[in-house]
Amino acid sequence: MPGTFWIRRLRAASCLAIAVASCAVASANAATGMVAPSNPAADCDAQGAHPEFTLAGLNGCRAKEGVGPMVLPSNWSALTAPEQMLVLVDLERVNRGLAPVIGLSPALDQLAAHGAQIGDDPAFPSGGFEGGGGIWFGGNSTIGADYAWMYDDGPRGFDINEDCPAGGGSDCWLHRDIILWKGSGGALVGGGGSTNGSYAFEVLAGYSTAGLTFTWSHELHYFAKQPGVDPLDSLAHKASGGKHHKRGGKSGSGGGSSGGNDGLTITVG
Repeated sequence: MPGTFWIRRLRAASCLAIAVASCAVASANAATGMVAPSNPAADCDAQGAHPEFTLAGLNGCRAKEGVGPMVLPSNWSALTAPEQMLVLVDLERVNRGLAPVIGLSPALDQLAAHGAQIGDDPAFPSGGFEGGGGIWFGGNSTIGADYAWMYDDGPRGFDINEDCPAGGGSDCWLHRDIILWKGSGGALVGGGGSTNGSYAFEVLAGYSTAGLTFTWSHELHYFAKQPGVDPLDSLAHKASGGKHHKRGGKSGSGGGSSGGNDGLTITVG
């Protein structure tokens, strides 16, 4: 059974906020599945069934988008929650043809850990980055967080979301847009934190890569096959033989910004 969860997202109070959120992901170029600015018409569970916060549930939603099943690394159970979140985010990205978040930064981990402790988006560092976003989830697992952010972040789903009306709108899919964000320049670096069913994650572009504690390149050793673009059609061919608050955000280099304490903060320099 799914646990109780809250998805926080940017409110439509600021036109700049909406414009920036849209701009931040507009250049994403995926080889399969959907990547912003294209998003599903409705939540994966729009037919009224409760979401299934399991790997099978994730894979069912991915199949609806034409993306093959997610395959977890052999060391999955030994990973910490922040490490699991990075793996999930990167699998969602690389399976759609996007570059991975290269690793976890200790400084961003601290910011995300504080966000998890207070049940809020991670704060941004004071500077030294070109853009990014932070998201939060309260629920039962990191897989549940990925499900909520990626597949239950739009209209007509299980969650009752004040900021995403049944008819859709610009405030829908903003968590998903952060996960599938191409970035505004430079490598993407992440930070994660969790405590007592509270999960926070942050992705920044152009932030320092020094001292990363966990990297995607090292984690690749634990996959039987290196993850890559994973269209559902190719797999079938092979098988046949062939709650809400607000908080402002700021950019790290004096650029435009948008913020919302509804689970998403996005900035671009």
